[in-house]
Amino acid sequence: MFNVLTEKSKSLLIVLIFVTITINLIIFVPINLLEYLSLNVVGEPPINGRTWIEGMWELGGEIGMKSLAILGFIILGICILFLMQWEPISFKKRPVNKIEIIAFFGTTGGFIIINFLIGYSWWDPNAPLGMGPLFFHSMLSLIVIGLLPELFKIIFKFNKEDFAISKKNIDKEIFIVVLSAYGYGAVSALWHCCSLFNFTMYFFFFVIKFIQLWAMTSFFYKWGFKMFMSKTKTIFAYLIISVCFGFAYPWHTFGFALTFTLFGLILCEITRRTDSYYISLLLLYFAYIFHAALPWHGPEITLYVIIPVSIIICGILIILYIFKLEKFKTSNLIE
Repeated sequence: MFNVLTEKSKSLLIVLIFVTITINLIIFVPINLLEYLSLNVVGEPPINGRTWIEGMWELGGEIGMKSLAILGFIILGICILFLMQWEPISFKKRPVNKIEIIAFFGTTGGFIIINFLIGYSWWDPNAPLGMGPLFFHSMLSLIVIGLLPELFKIIFKFNKEDFAISKKNIDKEIFIVVLSAYGYGAVSALWHCCSLFNFTMYFFFFVIKFIQLWAMTSFFYKWGFKMFMSKTKTIFAYLIISVCFGFAYPWHTFGFALTFTLFGLILCEITRRTDSYYISLLLLYFAYIFHAALPWHGPEITLYVIIPVSIIICGILIILYIFKLEKFKTSNLIE
């Protein structure tokens, strides 16, 4: 019992230190530095034509934007504490031959090249549904890479257990997953590059983004992650998959690719704890929805609706976590 409590205490301490440092950085970082970092990650002004500074005032100015981001980090921190309590799944290792490794890296490299050549020519905000000249080329490449694991399943004679497709406890985990995504959406107020300002954007985030995220998580986490977990040490599996995921995902700046590499590490941990690429897909999907839905509604909505809702979510999560700790201590005392 002592060892378990010690591990929980360590997790709590680490998350508290991380959140505290991050909050202080957000509070004291100069607004012009935030603007510089945001534009270098996003790569362009917000896609509805407004500048970053105009977007900041839509979030209630510097105070409103930073307050929402701080609340987002607190929500994320508490959600991480919940996520860390999921027991890692013991993956059953299987034989992995060189041809399968070559197929993975060959497909990844080819997709990165295709992505680079297509660039953002698949997107045109003025065209019907945002479809640019290379829209169908991009969608086809995504659908192909998303379905490749099923083709490899036939070629390499995979078993069902060789894929991260567990649906166990999804109904219990979806609550924390959605709130984690909300936390990310609030944090992303710091760079707020997108918004649901017309029907084209609804189509983009609810349909196109789902296809993109499904394809990437299907290839890298449904199949690739478990393959490397069988072939290499856990740390190497994390690094290989997260870097490949970060640079294969449709991106338009180097900073964006690095950001998704960090995302990739988080998805590796979630997949290892759930044996399910569905959880990673849901997390990314809802994160994008909240990223687009929370900013750009004007300072009144931010200050009098979004921030109060975020405070309520923080309060609910804190109460739930305290209750969970008390329940855990009580059950261990009884034992």
